[in-house]
Amino acid sequence: MSQVLREATNTTTSILETATSAIQGFGPINKIHQHLCAFHFYSHDMTRQVEAHHFCAHQNKETRQCLIYDSPKKDARLIGLEYLISENLFLTLPDEEKPLWHSQEYEAKSGCCSYRKSQGPEAGQEKVCKTYGKVFHFWPVDKGDNLPLGLPQLMKALTRDGQLYDELAKSMPTRPFNNLYFK
Repeated sequence: MSQVLREATNTTTSILETATSAIQGFGPINKIHQHLCAFHFYSHDMTRQVEAHHFCAHQNKETRQCLIYDSPKKDARLIGLEYLISENLFLTLPDEEKPLWHSQEYEAKSGCCSYRKSQGPEAGQEKVCKTYGKVFHFWPVDKGDNLPLGLPQLMKALTRDGQLYDELAKSMPTRPFNNLYFK
């Protein structure tokens, strides 16, 4: 009986989502044009490293914003967001703000960040190298929680060799990222 109710709910939800999507606008979501995969660690605890799938849109020439999911799959969980700004904007930030941001250069050049093959390995790489990111995760998926519990956490990105856990580094070429490219 429970399975039948679940299926009915799923069908009802699916019909409702289809109907409402036909009459609602999704402007911000429709601006997303790039999928990147990288790894983040908690700013207060580098031993906690997580896979982060970024779905990004340009706000303007100097700013991007990315929704971050725990996988590229249809049922992925929204776990955070990242703002990317140009080096020019970063240099204008107050000194007390700068430690909250990280350079994207190592990620882009090292191969720890992947791009879709259709974009090519160099797609936006030079631009990404000259950007800085500020990342917050809302859902600590590495703890196994079924809901986004606790306060949002400031995250950091890899900035030098030896930071990414060996098991994650070794699995990158074999991970199921569809048509993502690792350098």
